[in-house]
Amino acid sequence: MADINGVMIQYFHWYVPANGALWNEAQTKAKDLSDAGFTAIWLPPAYKAMGGPNDVGYGVYDLYDLGEFNQQGAIRTKYGTRDQYLGAIQALQGNGLQVYADAVLNHRIGGDSIETVRATPFPQEDRLHPKGDMEEIHCYSHFHFPGRKQTCQQTGQTPYSDFEWHWYHFDAVDYNAKKPDDYGTVYLLEGKVFDDYVALEKGNFAYLMGCDLDFQNPQVRAEITRWGQWYLDTTGVDGFRLDAIKHISSWFFPEWIEAMESHVGKDLFVVGEYWVPNLESLQWYLDAVGERMSLLDVCLHYNFHYASKAGGTY
Repeated sequence: MADINGVMIQYFHWYVPANGALWNEAQTKAKDLSDAGFTAIWLPPAYKAMGGPNDVGYGVYDLYDLGEFNQQGAIRTKYGTRDQYLGAIQALQGNGLQVYADAVLNHRIGGDSIETVRATPFPQEDRLHPKGDMEEIHCYSHFHFPGRKQTCQQTGQTPYSDFEWHWYHFDAVDYNAKKPDDYGTVYLLEGKVFDDYVALEKGNFAYLMGCDLDFQNPQVRAEITRWGQWYLDTTGVDGFRLDAIKHISSWFFPEWIEAMESHVGKDLFVVGEYWVPNLESLQWYLDAVGERMSLLDVCLHYNFHYASKAGGTY
Protein backbone atom coordinates (compact mmCIF):
# COMPACT_ATOMS: atom_id res chain seq x y z
CA MET A 1 0.00 0.00 0.00
CA ALA A 2 1.18 3.54 -0.68
CA ASP A 3 2.47 5.46 2.35
CA ILE A 4 1.28 8.88 1.22
CA ASN A 5 -1.93 10.22 2.75
CA GLY A 6 -3.00 12.02 -0.36
CA VAL A 7 -6.07 13.17 -2.27
CA MET A 8 -7.43 11.16 -5.20
CA ILE A 9 -9.66 12.67 -7.87
CA GLN A 10 -12.14 10.60 -9.88
CA TYR A 11 -11.43 12.08 -13.28
CA PHE A 12 -14.64 11.11 -15.06
CA HIS A 13 -18.36 10.66 -14.57
CA TRP A 14 -21.06 8.66 -16.30
CA TYR A 15 -22.00 11.48 -18.66
CA VAL A 16 -18.58 12.42 -20.01
CA PRO A 17 -19.06 13.23 -23.72
CA ALA A 18 -18.34 10.28 -25.98
CA ASN A 19 -15.94 12.28 -28.13
CA GLY A 20 -12.70 10.45 -27.38
CA ALA A 21 -11.14 13.51 -25.76
CA LEU A 22 -10.72 12.59 -22.09
CA TRP A 23 -7.21 11.15 -22.29
CA ASN A 24 -5.92 14.23 -24.09
CA GLU A 25 -7.69 16.46 -21.59
CA ALA A 26 -6.09 14.64 -18.66
CA GLN A 27 -2.68 14.99 -20.26
CA THR A 28 -3.19 18.71 -20.84
CA LYS A 29 -4.39 19.35 -17.29
CA ALA A 30 -1.84 17.18 -15.48
CA LYS A 31 0.09 20.16 -14.06
CA ASP A 32 -3.10 21.97 -13.05
CA LEU A 33 -4.28 18.90 -11.13
CA SER A 34 -0.96 18.65 -9.34
CA ASP A 35 -0.92 22.37 -8.52
CA ALA A 36 -4.45 22.05 -7.09
CA GLY A 37 -3.18 19.56 -4.51
CA PHE A 38 -4.26 16.23 -5.97
CA THR A 39 -1.75 13.45 -5.46
CA ALA A 40 -3.54 10.65 -7.33
CA ILE A 41 -6.05 10.21 -10.13
CA TRP A 42 -8.56 7.45 -10.79
CA LEU A 43 -9.10 7.03 -14.52
CA PRO A 44 -12.11 5.23 -16.03
CA PRO A 45 -11.99 1.76 -17.63
CA ALA A 46 -9.61 2.11 -20.56
CA TYR A 47 -10.47 -1.06 -22.49
CA LYS A 48 -13.05 -1.88 -25.13
CA ALA A 49 -16.59 -2.42 -23.82
CA MET A 50 -19.72 -3.73 -25.51
CA GLY A 51 -20.91 -0.24 -26.44
CA GLY A 52 -17.65 0.65 -28.16
CA PRO A 53 -17.01 4.42 -28.34
CA ASN A 54 -20.17 5.20 -26.36
CA ASP A 55 -19.63 2.84 -23.44
CA VAL A 56 -18.51 4.15 -20.04
CA GLY A 57 -16.42 1.00 -19.83
CA TYR A 58 -18.13 -1.23 -17.30
CA GLY A 59 -19.77 -3.46 -19.93
CA VAL A 60 -16.28 -4.86 -20.56
CA TYR A 61 -15.65 -6.82 -23.75
CA ASP A 62 -11.87 -7.06 -24.29
CA LEU A 63 -9.45 -6.16 -21.51
CA TYR A 64 -6.51 -6.17 -23.93
CA ASP A 65 -7.96 -3.57 -26.30
CA LEU A 66 -7.07 -0.15 -24.92
CA GLY A 67 -8.40 1.64 -27.96
CA GLU A 68 -6.15 -0.05 -30.50
CA PHE A 69 -8.34 -2.45 -32.50
CA ASN A 70 -11.48 -2.08 -34.58
CA GLN A 71 -13.92 -3.88 -32.29
CA GLN A 72 -17.46 -3.10 -31.16
CA GLY A 73 -17.82 -0.45 -33.85
CA ALA A 74 -14.67 1.61 -33.41
CA ILE A 75 -10.96 1.66 -32.68
CA ARG A 76 -11.04 4.19 -29.86
CA THR A 77 -12.93 3.90 -26.60
CA LYS A 78 -15.19 6.59 -25.23
CA TYR A 79 -12.09 8.33 -23.91
CA GLY A 80 -9.61 8.00 -26.76
CA THR A 81 -6.95 5.66 -28.11
CA ARG A 82 -4.30 3.47 -26.54
CA ASP A 83 -1.51 5.93 -27.36
CA GLN A 84 -3.49 8.81 -25.88
CA TYR A 85 -4.14 6.81 -22.70
CA LEU A 86 -0.46 5.97 -22.26
CA GLY A 87 0.46 9.59 -22.97
CA ALA A 88 -1.94 10.80 -20.28
CA ILE A 89 -0.48 8.39 -17.73
CA GLN A 90 3.06 9.56 -18.48
CA ALA A 91 2.08 13.21 -18.19
CA LEU A 92 0.22 12.72 -14.93
CA GLN A 93 3.04 10.74 -13.36
CA GLY A 94 5.51 13.30 -14.67
CA ASN A 95 3.66 15.91 -12.63
CA GLY A 96 3.80 13.86 -9.45
CA LEU A 97 0.39 12.16 -9.53
CA GLN A 98 -0.13 8.47 -8.99
CA VAL A 99 -2.44 6.90 -11.58
CA TYR A 100 -4.96 4.21 -10.70
CA ALA A 101 -6.59 2.05 -13.37
CA ASP A 102 -10.21 0.90 -13.13
CA ALA A 103 -10.24 -2.92 -13.18
CA VAL A 104 -13.58 -4.53 -14.09
CA LEU A 105 -12.95 -8.23 -13.47
CA ASN A 106 -16.41 -9.53 -12.61
CA HIS A 107 -17.97 -10.10 -16.04
CA ARG A 108 -17.79 -9.96 -19.83
CA ILE A 109 -20.49 -8.61 -22.15
CA GLY A 110 -20.89 -8.69 -25.94
CA GLY A 111 -19.68 -12.19 -26.80
CA ASP A 112 -18.74 -12.92 -30.40
CA SER A 113 -20.56 -16.25 -30.82
CA ILE A 114 -23.44 -18.21 -29.35
CA GLU A 115 -22.82 -21.42 -27.44
CA THR A 116 -25.47 -23.99 -26.56
CA VAL A 117 -25.44 -25.15 -22.95
CA ARG A 118 -27.82 -26.37 -20.29
CA ALA A 119 -28.63 -24.11 -17.36
CA THR A 120 -30.98 -23.74 -14.40
CA PRO A 121 -33.16 -20.60 -14.35
CA PHE A 122 -33.29 -18.46 -11.20
CA PRO A 123 -35.30 -15.30 -10.56
CA GLN A 124 -33.20 -12.15 -10.68
CA GLU A 125 -34.15 -11.39 -7.06
CA ASP A 126 -33.66 -14.90 -5.62
CA ARG A 127 -30.45 -16.85 -6.17
CA LEU A 128 -31.38 -19.64 -3.77
CA HIS A 129 -34.57 -21.06 -5.28
CA PRO A 130 -34.71 -22.06 -8.97
CA LYS A 131 -37.85 -21.12 -10.86
CA GLY A 132 -37.70 -24.13 -13.17
CA ASP A 133 -35.81 -27.22 -14.25
CA MET A 134 -32.56 -27.23 -16.17
CA GLU A 135 -33.07 -26.30 -19.81
CA GLU A 136 -31.09 -25.74 -22.98
CA ILE A 137 -30.13 -22.11 -23.62
CA HIS A 138 -28.24 -20.18 -26.28
CA CYS A 139 -25.85 -17.65 -24.78
CA TYR A 140 -23.23 -15.28 -26.19
CA SER A 141 -20.42 -16.76 -24.12
CA HIS A 142 -17.69 -17.34 -26.72
CA PHE A 143 -15.32 -14.39 -26.76
CA HIS A 144 -12.62 -14.87 -29.40
CA PHE A 145 -11.92 -11.21 -30.29
CA PRO A 146 -11.74 -11.45 -34.10
CA GLY A 147 -11.01 -7.74 -34.52
CA ARG A 148 -7.91 -7.87 -32.33
CA LYS A 149 -6.62 -11.13 -33.77
CA GLN A 150 -7.25 -10.17 -37.39
CA THR A 151 -5.42 -6.86 -37.01
CA CYS A 152 -2.48 -8.57 -35.35
CA GLN A 153 -2.29 -11.17 -38.10
CA GLN A 154 -2.22 -8.42 -40.72
CA THR A 155 0.40 -6.32 -38.95
CA GLY A 156 2.50 -9.11 -37.48
CA GLN A 157 2.16 -7.79 -33.94
CA THR A 158 1.35 -9.88 -30.91
CA PRO A 159 -2.35 -10.20 -29.96
CA TYR A 160 -1.25 -9.92 -26.28
CA SER A 161 -3.27 -13.03 -25.35
CA ASP A 162 -4.51 -16.09 -27.21
CA PHE A 163 -7.05 -16.86 -24.49
CA GLU A 164 -10.64 -17.40 -25.63
CA TRP A 165 -13.55 -17.32 -23.22
CA HIS A 166 -16.11 -20.12 -23.39
CA TRP A 167 -19.23 -20.90 -21.37
CA TYR A 168 -17.25 -23.08 -18.95
CA HIS A 169 -15.24 -20.03 -17.85
CA PHE A 170 -18.45 -18.48 -16.52
CA ASP A 171 -20.94 -19.60 -13.90
CA ALA A 172 -24.07 -17.71 -14.98
CA VAL A 173 -25.58 -15.51 -17.69
CA ASP A 174 -28.72 -13.39 -17.94
CA TYR A 175 -29.47 -13.63 -21.66
CA ASN A 176 -30.90 -16.59 -23.52
CA ALA A 177 -31.23 -16.06 -27.28
CA LYS A 178 -34.03 -18.61 -27.31
CA LYS A 179 -36.05 -16.27 -25.06
CA PRO A 180 -34.83 -12.81 -26.05
CA ASP A 181 -37.63 -10.93 -24.29
CA ASP A 182 -36.98 -12.54 -20.87
CA TYR A 183 -35.15 -10.01 -18.71
CA GLY A 184 -36.02 -11.51 -15.34
CA THR A 185 -33.88 -14.64 -15.28
CA VAL A 186 -30.37 -15.57 -14.23
CA TYR A 187 -29.22 -18.87 -15.78
CA LEU A 188 -26.83 -20.90 -13.63
CA LEU A 189 -24.80 -22.94 -16.11
CA GLU A 190 -24.67 -26.72 -15.88
CA GLY A 191 -22.12 -28.01 -13.38
CA LYS A 192 -21.66 -24.59 -11.83
CA VAL A 193 -22.48 -22.97 -8.49
CA PHE A 194 -22.63 -19.30 -7.63
CA ASP A 195 -19.25 -18.20 -6.27
CA ASP A 196 -18.79 -18.25 -2.49
CA TYR A 197 -17.63 -15.53 -0.08
CA VAL A 198 -19.68 -12.82 -1.77
CA ALA A 199 -22.40 -10.43 -0.61
CA LEU A 200 -25.56 -12.18 0.58
CA GLU A 201 -28.10 -9.88 -1.04
CA LYS A 202 -30.63 -11.90 -3.06
CA GLY A 203 -29.39 -14.96 -1.20
CA ASN A 204 -26.08 -14.86 -3.09
CA PHE A 205 -24.93 -11.81 -5.04
CA ALA A 206 -22.14 -13.40 -7.06
CA TYR A 207 -24.08 -12.72 -10.23
CA LEU A 208 -24.33 -9.09 -11.34
CA MET A 209 -24.56 -8.93 -15.14
CA GLY A 210 -23.44 -10.36 -18.46
CA CYS A 211 -21.32 -13.50 -18.48
CA ASP A 212 -20.21 -13.85 -14.87
CA LEU A 213 -16.64 -15.07 -14.43
CA ASP A 214 -16.23 -18.34 -12.52
CA PHE A 215 -13.43 -17.59 -10.08
CA GLN A 216 -13.50 -21.20 -8.90
CA ASN A 217 -12.00 -22.07 -12.32
CA PRO A 218 -8.16 -22.05 -12.23
CA GLN A 219 -8.02 -21.07 -15.91
CA VAL A 220 -10.00 -17.94 -15.13
CA ARG A 221 -7.79 -16.97 -12.21
CA ALA A 222 -4.65 -17.57 -14.26
CA GLU A 223 -5.91 -15.42 -17.16
CA ILE A 224 -6.95 -12.54 -14.89
CA THR A 225 -3.50 -12.68 -13.31
CA ARG A 226 -1.78 -12.68 -16.72
CA TRP A 227 -3.88 -9.72 -17.80
CA GLY A 228 -3.04 -7.74 -14.65
CA GLN A 229 0.67 -8.29 -15.14
CA TRP A 230 0.41 -7.32 -18.81
CA TYR A 231 -1.54 -4.20 -17.86
CA LEU A 232 1.09 -3.10 -15.35
CA ASP A 233 3.88 -3.69 -17.87
CA THR A 234 1.99 -1.84 -20.62
CA THR A 235 0.70 1.17 -18.71
CA GLY A 236 2.94 1.59 -15.67
CA VAL A 237 -0.02 2.53 -13.46
CA ASP A 238 0.53 2.83 -9.72
CA GLY A 239 -2.49 0.82 -8.61
CA PHE A 240 -6.06 -0.18 -9.23
CA ARG A 241 -9.61 0.70 -8.37
CA LEU A 242 -11.42 -2.67 -8.28
CA ASP A 243 -14.99 -2.64 -9.52
CA ALA A 244 -17.92 -4.60 -8.05
CA ILE A 245 -15.85 -6.61 -5.57
CA LYS A 246 -18.83 -7.75 -3.50
CA HIS A 247 -19.76 -9.99 -6.43
CA ILE A 248 -16.35 -11.75 -6.51
CA SER A 249 -15.04 -14.28 -3.98
CA SER A 250 -13.14 -12.30 -1.36
CA TRP A 251 -10.35 -14.90 -1.15
CA PHE A 252 -9.30 -14.13 -4.74
CA PHE A 253 -8.04 -10.59 -4.22
CA PRO A 254 -5.23 -11.16 -1.69
CA GLU A 255 -3.82 -13.73 -4.12
CA TRP A 256 -4.20 -11.40 -7.09
CA ILE A 257 -2.74 -8.32 -5.38
CA GLU A 258 0.23 -10.38 -4.16
CA ALA A 259 0.84 -11.58 -7.72
CA MET A 260 0.66 -8.01 -9.06
CA GLU A 261 3.03 -6.58 -6.45
CA SER A 262 5.47 -9.46 -6.85
CA HIS A 263 5.46 -8.88 -10.61
CA VAL A 264 6.37 -5.19 -10.39
CA GLY A 265 8.52 -5.49 -7.26
CA LYS A 266 6.77 -2.72 -5.34
CA ASP A 267 3.64 -1.91 -3.37
CA LEU A 268 0.54 -0.89 -5.29
CA PHE A 269 -2.34 1.19 -4.02
CA VAL A 270 -5.58 -0.77 -4.40
CA VAL A 271 -9.04 0.50 -3.52
CA GLY A 272 -12.18 -1.57 -3.90
CA GLU A 273 -15.81 -0.71 -4.55
CA TYR A 274 -17.88 -2.76 -2.08
CA TRP A 275 -21.16 -0.96 -2.58
CA VAL A 276 -22.96 -1.36 0.73
CA PRO A 277 -23.80 1.66 2.94
CA ASN A 278 -23.08 -0.33 6.10
CA LEU A 279 -19.90 0.21 8.09
CA GLU A 280 -19.94 -3.25 9.69
CA SER A 281 -20.08 -4.92 6.25
CA LEU A 282 -17.17 -2.84 5.01
CA GLN A 283 -15.12 -3.68 8.09
CA TRP A 284 -15.96 -7.37 7.64
CA TYR A 285 -14.68 -7.25 4.09
CA LEU A 286 -11.43 -5.56 5.07
CA ASP A 287 -10.87 -8.34 7.58
CA ALA A 288 -11.74 -10.96 4.96
CA VAL A 289 -9.07 -9.68 2.55
CA GLY A 290 -6.49 -9.18 5.29
CA GLU A 291 -6.57 -5.43 4.74
CA ARG A 292 -4.73 -5.88 1.43
CA MET A 293 -6.76 -3.01 0.00
CA SER A 294 -8.64 0.13 0.96
CA LEU A 295 -12.37 0.54 0.35
CA LEU A 296 -14.35 3.46 -1.00
CA ASP A 297 -16.29 5.06 1.86
CA VAL A 298 -19.81 4.22 0.70
CA CYS A 299 -21.27 5.30 4.05
CA LEU A 300 -19.85 8.80 3.61
CA HIS A 301 -21.23 8.91 0.06
CA TYR A 302 -24.73 8.20 1.33
CA ASN A 303 -24.40 10.68 4.19
CA PHE A 304 -23.58 13.39 1.65
CA HIS A 305 -26.59 12.24 -0.39
CA TYR A 306 -28.93 12.33 2.60
CA ALA A 307 -27.62 15.75 3.61
CA SER A 308 -28.17 17.11 0.10
CA LYS A 309 -31.80 15.99 0.23
CA ALA A 310 -32.51 17.04 3.80
CA GLY A 311 -30.93 20.48 3.61
CA GLY A 312 -31.13 22.38 6.87
CA THR A 313 -32.97 19.54 8.60
CA TYR A 314 -30.08 17.08 8.28
